Amino acid sequence: MQLSLVSISLATVCVIGCLYGLFFVLFGASLYTLILRQRSFSTQPNMQQASSSLTLLILSSILIFMAITVHTIFVFVRLFQAFVWYKRGSAPLEFYADLSQPTEVAKTFIMVTAVVIADAMIIYRLWIIWSYSIAIILFPIFTLFGAVACGIGTTYQFTQYKPGENISTSQAGHWIMSLFVATLCTNIYSTVCIAGRIIKINRGSIIYEGGSLMSVVAIVIESAAIFTAWSIFGITSLLSKSNLQFITADLWSTISGISFMLINVRVGLGWAHSGKSQAMTQISLPELAGINPSQENTYSGGEDTMKNAFK
Repeated sequence: MQLSLVSISLATVCVIGCLYGLFFVLFGASLYTLILRQRSFSTQPNMQQASSSLTLLILSSILIFMAITVHTIFVFVRLFQAFVWYKRGSAPLEFYADLSQPTEVAKTFIMVTAVVIADAMIIYRLWIIWSYSIAIILFPIFTLFGAVACGIGTTYQFTQYKPGENISTSQAGHWIMSLFVATLCTNIYSTVCIAGRIIKINRGSIIYEGGSLMSVVAIVIESAAIFTAWSIFGITSLLSKSNLQFITADLWSTISGISFMLINVRVGLGWAHSGKSQAMTQISLPELAGINPSQENTYSGGEDTMKNAFK
């Protein structure tokens, strides 16, 4: 039985409110640890590159926060439009079914923006961890550009949407499906490559220093799994032509932001409390990946190198 679009929309408001609260807390913790490390590095002459990279991560985190906040506001604004303002609240189903509404178009554009920024940052992490290798990021860059194109296409198709049209079989639906697939490919590829790189470094660090970075691998995979699972759910709901696709899309950017911030917070706070390394506070920091060929071959200081890169 097909779920009511109005019921789905009401459920979306409740769930996104809870998820945004979680995201807000994670963002605050992530921003605090990033700023703390950035200030620490800025006073050290040999850590200027790390300080600059941290500044980039701070700015990207703020952009993601702003985009997800605006997206959440649009979700609540549309609730009032449907039940209060649009035809005096007498036709909520008609309102929600019209995807060409300006607030829906704007909300979709903001959603795409947040997801694309998060994707760009996971590619940045991959680039850093693989010692600034261009070859390793060619595929995810291609899928990132694909996601941007699909996001633009989706937003445009929503402006052309005709009420009563089946979203799953429309041009907009095809663009949305492509967007989900492109983002899914970016995240799976980047996560696998990041985990593989850490495992490789970890083997050397165990041999030479007795340390282990497998907890970092677990955190990266677990955090990425949240967003990956939701993306797969979105693709499934589109293929099955279920109205669940609407709640999937509305929560997509928030879950993307949670996944992004969760890595920073779990690794940053976990390493900070472990006392293993004073420099270990953020998984997203570039020094973790700054492994030169000699370090990679000898694994001398392998664990510290990885920790520095994930500060």
